[in-house]
Amino acid sequence: MKKIFLPVLFAALTATSVSAQKYEYVDVPNTPEAAAHNKGSLDLNHVRFGAYFAPTITWMHPTASTSDDGRYHVTSKGSKVGYCWGLVAEYYFAPNYGISTGFNIDQEGGKIVTGYTAAVDPSRPNTVLNTSFDYRLQFLEIPFALKLRSDELGKNGIRVFGQIGLTAAINISKKASYSVDYTDQTGNERNVSADNQILKGALSVPPILLQLNVGAGIEYPITEKMYFYTGLFFNNGFLPDATNPENYTLGYKGSFTDANTRLNNFALRVGLFF
Repeated sequence: MKKIFLPVLFAALTATSVSAQKYEYVDVPNTPEAAAHNKGSLDLNHVRFGAYFAPTITWMHPTASTSDDGRYHVTSKGSKVGYCWGLVAEYYFAPNYGISTGFNIDQEGGKIVTGYTAAVDPSRPNTVLNTSFDYRLQFLEIPFALKLRSDELGKNGIRVFGQIGLTAAINISKKASYSVDYTDQTGNERNVSADNQILKGALSVPPILLQLNVGAGIEYPITEKMYFYTGLFFNNGFLPDATNPENYTLGYKGSFTDANTRLNNFALRVGLFF
């Protein structure tokens, strides 16, 4: 993925730096002639582009302590440190109100542990007993948010901003380190484990997740054309489940569920608008 997206990032930054103009919101006269002239067109004075990098903290959160069928107890076992980077495009339809979009490449994950809640019955072979999955997932994210910002504060031109919207996250990599205890066809207990392996099985991780994204931060002008910005952003996954363990094909028979796991992250962005 780096061989694909790093050239895209370089090309986009080159294009924006070559064509960059001083960003400012320009009010258009409210006349029939002006409305006819601008109908169906996008005023580039209201558009700006940027890039950012962000360290992240991600975790996986089961929505209940037991699976839907009541057979497994489910626990989240901590967070993971990751990172993301992306390009941003903003369009301002009023001086302090705009729409923000772009794309991000995000490294995410977390650890989920499950345990069989009933007594082991030797007459029931192919039963998953205990599992531990340490997920390492990668997503291409496309956010769409409403952004609000303040007027310039003081002589330095600092602005405060906040935004809220939705993110579509497309899975591009799914790996995990795992350990699974289970009973085989004869009822004997077995274990299968692996480190940093691709998750096998159709739809073992959904191809698309939907997330609520919120963020807040500050912008600081460096030059007439360039702005530094930083902020704290939160993605809260809500649809669908982040993992589908009943679809795993990892060398054991039987299946288990993990109580509708969601994927969340905090990101501290540092970036530039051009």
